[in-house]
Amino acid sequence: MPLSVLRISEKLEEYLRKIYPKYELAKVSDLQSLAKGWETELFSFKFIYEKENKRIEEQLILRMYPGTNQEEKTEWEYKVLTSLFNAGYPVPKTHILELNKKVLEKPFIVMDRIQGEDMGGLFLSAAEENDQETILSIVKVLCKLFVKLHNIEWQALPLEINDVGALNPYYFINRKILIYEKMINQSEYHVLQPILDWLIERKNDAYSKKISIIHRDFHPHNIIVTKEGKAFVIDWPSCSIGDYREDLGWSLLLTYAYTKKEFRDMILECYEKERGSKVENIDYFEVLAILRRFTDIMNIFKFGANNSGMREEVIQQIKETAFHMKRIYELLEEITGIKIPELEEFILNLDAN
Repeated sequence: MPLSVLRISEKLEEYLRKIYPKYELAKVSDLQSLAKGWETELFSFKFIYEKENKRIEEQLILRMYPGTNQEEKTEWEYKVLTSLFNAGYPVPKTHILELNKKVLEKPFIVMDRIQGEDMGGLFLSAAEENDQETILSIVKVLCKLFVKLHNIEWQALPLEINDVGALNPYYFINRKILIYEKMINQSEYHVLQPILDWLIERKNDAYSKKISIIHRDFHPHNIIVTKEGKAFVIDWPSCSIGDYREDLGWSLLLTYAYTKKEFRDMILECYEKERGSKVENIDYFEVLAILRRFTDIMNIFKFGANNSGMREEVIQQIKETAFHMKRIYELLEEITGIKIPELEEFILNLDAN
């Protein structure tokens, strides 16, 4: 049985007192669940203590992962956050990595809490009010952060790559194709084979000219804006290196699926302006993103949320937003001409439930 919020608070306070023995009257207070996404358990809390006769109150975040590969995900995000922070990229400062499950039953990290507003909420409010000026200003901030990330030298991440020379222009797409081939065969998702075939036939469109650090879930809801107007990017467990267009294609797909094409086009145009050049063959990477979305969803429903590394609430969230799957399928047909009746039925059943 998962720990209650009260029990987490008690055990966390005990843990912090042990690792910070010089802090007097150390106390954890106001621990609250903030979990909104698919993958993580997130809590905010105050860490209050006295140091050199001064009362200090820190606003912090406790982040844990459900499901499989908990240690790997937790340690990787800690390394990514630390590396990007040291590289000058705006991410929360991270203080603690704890892989021992005996403390809170899951490994965890503790980082600064960025006090501010979710850029996604600001974006949706502006969209509802048709406030084009605010929408454009938000998109400009998003694209500036996105391009800045893709321009950081990939060696800033602590990756263990034995043969850098193997990172040829087709390395990343070849790797993706092999992953999806294995996934489709092992999980019997043969319904998705036409999408993979389309990607294989047009693999030359995925020629990579530059290796970038990619977030792999970059969207406004993963950006926090402080009252001073500074933006911080959060949620880095899927961070890797690859073709920046994979990152951009995913963001464009989510924007199209959950909002409208106008905003998708606005982000692409702004990204190109910030980058200083046109993005080539972006349709290819949007189809790659479509395949990723469909395999993610089908995995969750076949193996369960927890076994897919997600929170249990995700299944209900997917059903409640089944409309976005319809829009993704429509985009697939528009770009590729592919029609998959079995996939249409799967989406209709999601909506019916």
